[in-house]
Amino acid sequence: MKKWIAAIGATSVMTFAGVAQAQQQFGMQPEFYFGAQYNYVEAKVSGISNPDFDVLSGRLGAQLNPYISGEARLGFGIGGDRIGGTKVEIDNYYGFYARASLPNQTAFTPYLLGGWTDARTKTGGTSESADGGSYGVGADFNLDPFLALNLEYARLLDKDVDLDAISLGFTFKF
Repeated sequence: MKKWIAAIGATSVMTFAGVAQAQQQFGMQPEFYFGAQYNYVEAKVSGISNPDFDVLSGRLGAQLNPYISGEARLGFGIGGDRIGGTKVEIDNYYGFYARASLPNQTAFTPYLLGGWTDARTKTGGTSESADGGSYGVGADFNLDPFLALNLEYARLLDKDVDLDAISLGFTFKF
């Protein structure tokens, strides 16, 4: 047991040393940001029509270096759909994601997104929850050093029910 504790401790120290080295190399401390997005979400379920949802989401993240950031998101459904007379809606979702950016000399910054999402839906009076891997691609258009517009496509869930989102929003760095 002591060997496991020592190994975990050594791994933690090396990880934090690596982060400190990367911050020193890139000459930056983590930059924090928040944002909001409108998500147009389509559910793909085999055998039935594909319902569409309107969702508003908030994001909170940290840019660790020019290439990598991590963020948490929380979204709430504001509009549902009907399938055969039954109301279907996204109640909420939350997730944790890593973003790999490609900084350049322009105001346009493309990125890849990967992570995990938990979504709660309501069909009629029945609530269900599903979670799984997420991935996507997007771009930030920097208006100034603190504010950016954002356009993104993400597969929030990739399971029995696929949730695809096209999102438009903003990011504010502080």
